[in-house]
Parts: sequence; C-alpha cells; structure tokens
Amino acid sequence: MGVTAGLVLPAWLTACSSDEPGPEVKYDGVVGIVGAGAAGLAVADYLISKGIKVKIFEASGRVGGRIKAIKPSDPIYNELAADFHVELGADRIFGTNSELGNIIKLLKVPTTKFRAEPINAPDYYIINDEYTLQSDAEARADFQALKAFKETGLAAYTGGGSVLDAAAASSDMQGILNSWLGNAYGSSAGSIGANALGEALALIAHDKEEFMLVTNPIGDVLTSKYAKTLKHVTLNSAIKAVNYAAAGIVTLTVLNTESNAESTVEVTKLVVTSPVNVLKNSSLISFSPALPASKTSALSRIGMDASIRVILEFTRNNFFKIPDGTGPAPAFIYGGVVCPSYFFPGIGRSDKNLTVSITINGLKAKEYSDLLGPEPDITKDEAYDPEVVKFIVNEILAEMDVVFDGKASLNVRRNFPDEGGNIISVIKDWTAEPYILGGQSYPLVGGTNEDRVALAEPIADKIFFAGEATDVTGEFGTISGALKSGERAAEEVVAAILAEAES
Repeated sequence: MGVTAGLVLPAWLTACSSDEPGPEVKYDGVVGIVGAGAAGLAVADYLISKGIKVKIFEASGRVGGRIKAIKPSDPIYNELAADFHVELGADRIFGTNSELGNIIKLLKVPTTKFRAEPINAPDYYIINDEYTLQSDAEARADFQALKAFKETGLAAYTGGGSVLDAAAASSDMQGILNSWLGNAYGSSAGSIGANALGEALALIAHDKEEFMLVTNPIGDVLTSKYAKTLKHVTLNSAIKAVNYAAAGIVTLTVLNTESNAESTVEVTKLVVTSPVNVLKNSSLISFSPALPASKTSALSRIGMDASIRVILEFTRNNFFKIPDGTGPAPAFIYGGVVCPSYFFPGIGRSDKNLTVSITINGLKAKEYSDLLGPEPDITKDEAYDPEVVKFIVNEILAEMDVVFDGKASLNVRRNFPDEGGNIISVIKDWTAEPYILGGQSYPLVGGTNEDRVALAEPIADKIFFAGEATDVTGEFGTISGALKSGERAAEEVVAAILAEAES
C-alpha cells in the first residue's frame, strides 16, 4: 500500500513520524469507516488528527477505491510499450487549486498540463466519420454553438430534460456532445439531467485546469498524504449490515470477502462512503432501521452506470496526426460512438505517444460488462475469456478504422506482430467490482443538487455519509469531490461528539 516501486517521491514525504497526536477531542468511542477510497482515507486522516480512534473496513484487497494504475511493479506493465504508469480509474486532476490539486502542490509531485505550453496538444474530433482538426471544427457554427453551451450555457441552464434535450445540438455535433457532457460525466447526454448538471458546474470554485502526474500514479499521492491511516485499514472486510437501533452503539456485520466468514463489530459512530450502486443494493449493505425516505428518494434521482476502461497501444502514431501525419499529437479525440472519447495519456510524460486510453460509460459499457462476466483474479492467474476480449477490441478498432482508413487495425500492437499475434490490451471493468459496481454518480433527469445534500445528511448523529456522490460543491465524480466530502463528514462527526460531550 506504499509508494510505487521504482518511482520515488521526495524523501520528506515518506519520513513522517508514525506517532499519532494526543487527543484534541476526548472521545472513548471508535468511529467506523466503510471504504478505504479517497473519501474514507480523508475521513480517517481528519479524525486521527483530532485523536479519535477509527476502524476502516475495506471490502477489496487494496486501498484506493476507484483509483488504480498499472505501475512498473505490475506484471502486465512488462507487456506494454508505455514507459509511464497508466491509470485505470481517475486519470486527470481538475483544478490546480482544487482539493487534490492543493495536496499535489503540497507534496511537490511533478505534473504536466497537457494542453498548455510547451506541449500544446490539441483535441481532434470525429464528425460524420471524418477525422477533423480542432481549427476546422472551430470554423463550424454548430460546433461554436455547442462549445458555448458547454462552457457557459449549461451552467446557466434552468430548464428541464436531459443534456441532450437542453443542448439542441445539430446531428453532426451529437457525438461530440455525448463525449463532452455525457460520457465524461459517467453516462450519456440523453440520461443526465441538464438542470442538475448545470447547477453543479456553476458551483465549481477551482480554476478548472486539467493536468496529470508525470512520475507517480494518483494512488501514490493518497497513500503518501494519508500514510497514518493505512494501519487502521482492514482489507477484504465488507460491511453487510448496519444496525444503529441501540443507543450509543452501531453494530456491523462484517463479511470476510476471502473466506466468506461473517463476524460482528461494534463502533460508536459510522461513516459510510459506499458508491451509489452499493447503497441502492440491500443485498450488499442493509440498514436497520432502514434509511430515511429522504435518502432513498434522493438515491432514486442519482444514477451510476456501467464503466469500462480499455488500454490499447499502437506501433506508430503518425496516423493520429493530421494533416498528412505531420500535425501535433492529440490529447483527446472526441465524437466516437462505440468509444465516445480517446485519451492519449503519454502526452507530456513520454516521448512516445502510442498508448490510447478509452473510457466507455453507459449502455455500451453494460453490454461489454455482461459479456466479460466476473472480474478475474490475477493472483490466481485468471483472465477474461480471450474471445470476448477480442470481440470488444475488434469493435473498438472497427470504429477507429472507419476514421483512420484501416490504419488502426494495421498498427495496433500485438504480442507476436510478425505472426499476426494477439492484440495487447488491458480491460478494467469497474462494473464487475462487487462493492463499486460502476463508474461515477451523475444526476438523473429531475434531480437537483439538493439530492446530494439529502444523501449527505447524517442520521441521528450516528451514521454519516461521504463519497463523491455526496459532494455538494459541484465536484461529484472527482477525487477532489470525494476528498471534500470526507472532510465534511469528519467535521460532522467531530461536531456530534462535541455536542454530546456538552450535553
């Protein structure tokens, strides 16, 4: 759970004392935390800093939640041509002065702004199956109208319906609309509520700059920043039931996800950071008494779709550069159907630009997830059915071949290129993670930011809620949103403890 092997942070980051502070808040109880993702670690760090005892229950065998990377220490890394870590979950940081951005500045981790000097990597677009330069797209009136809607119109939008309804984009622009304001927010433009998304975007206070880490995966930042929390994490421990009926006690039913054995643990307060799809599934986590109607109603207006990340590599990249293979390498290609966007994570981090990271959310991801089945256990040398993987990869390449005149299939990396070997690919199906079940939360049509407020509301000063879905500052679906929700929930716990002490 420490810093990536072979990649180093400044020495002072890992030299923190293991001694915990004396209690700033006198409290004899123990606060339980469900989940060791960004939100759970932030909660624990805050409470530990106040001298409050915590127990973190993590259902999987690792910390980080929806943050995961292919690192040089991973066996699959040796099959890839990439000379940098490849993120399988969150891959960019939004806002140099966001919650995560501020931590990165504090830790002095090297970063790159891949659309800024000296990189100047442009976006390219697929319009009517034609590969289009950004300058050519910018010359179109319908593109300018969609861009204005994305940058200012949506945040000011007060009508109903979906993003697709609100944008009123031309048929030529609907693929780009879905890339920008559908897939990017975890679903499709036809499923996301325009009013709620616009309301959230208007709340964002950071500078909205996008950047990446050059040397270390995002997970390294979390395990360095929250190093003191890691010894409080119990892995492979899923909370199946929460009983908070008794005064002063919360009784947890804990399932060991390796042995399937159940046990009970008592804590005095509990912070739940489970994703939306887990909270909606009573067979995964149940509450007694049941969650209040205000929460179940809020959950009914918050969606969370299937999500898959596919990593492909190519032997050359000049066919991504136009005109005539001489233009700058892209940062993103927007407007696909099977794959709404293609991200080039090597920009600013490597001299190579041969790796393409594809995120598919929504119905297509659900179709692929159903085909793939349960996630394989790589520790037992398991793998997805190679024929299913081949089918998915070939569908992606077929779409790329239409745009690139067959050059994608011709230049995709294979393990035995001279013999027409298998295509080298990595698939991460977040839908198959039993206690994640998808990508990120998004507002359904008819939802508002008040749904997140209701979801975040504590129950009887005993059960508290964090996680990106409970962020009320417009940053749901991001690491910064998860971190802010964790700090907010931890402050609510401390306030409740102090109020009890005064009474």
